[in-house]
Amino acid sequence: MTRVVDNPLYGRWNMMKQRCLNPNNRKFQNYGKRGIEVCEEWMDFKKFEKWALSNGFEKKLTLDRVDTNGNYEPSNCRWATQKTQQNNRSDNRLLKHEGKEYTLSELSELSGIHQASIVVRLKKGMTTEQAISTGLNYDHIEIQIDGEVNNLKRWCEIYNLPYKTIHARVKRGWDPIEAISKPIRVGDYHRNKA
Repeated sequence: MTRVVDNPLYGRWNMMKQRCLNPNNRKFQNYGKRGIEVCEEWMDFKKFEKWALSNGFEKKLTLDRVDTNGNYEPSNCRWATQKTQQNNRSDNRLLKHEGKEYTLSELSELSGIHQASIVVRLKKGMTTEQAISTGLNYDHIEIQIDGEVNNLKRWCEIYNLPYKTIHARVKRGWDPIEAISKPIRVGDYHRNKA
């Protein structure tokens, strides 16, 4: 016979209640303190379990509130992937594009432009459309090393570094200073030599 506490739903049910009802819980300030409540029906584990099993519960999914300011109740909850839940956070920055709202993460995925690049472009005054449609040009990144500021291409000239390699590192997400300062491997690295 399976004990209730061994049920994977029990842990999720208990965490939901702790976030909303226990002032000593580290997440209480983002839930209970904000007025997020657990509906009376779900205070009974068996009723919560019945709802969960009839509404798509899988171990890999998390309990997500559709309206992040709404309560934990059947009409406001769903089982979602971690990615869906992260895009539904109340502290997400929402941006309009073609008449629809997107999170920064969703726009990054849609456009192929890294989130950090979108943020920098928006701070420079670009519209959302400009920020996600402008091609990537790393030559305009200003990098400060020992008080001196130059663009990526100029630093490569100063340090006699292969621009294509450094550019590729930054394009893959390296911090520009690390891309410039990390030694470049030298040699033949082909694995299948005959």
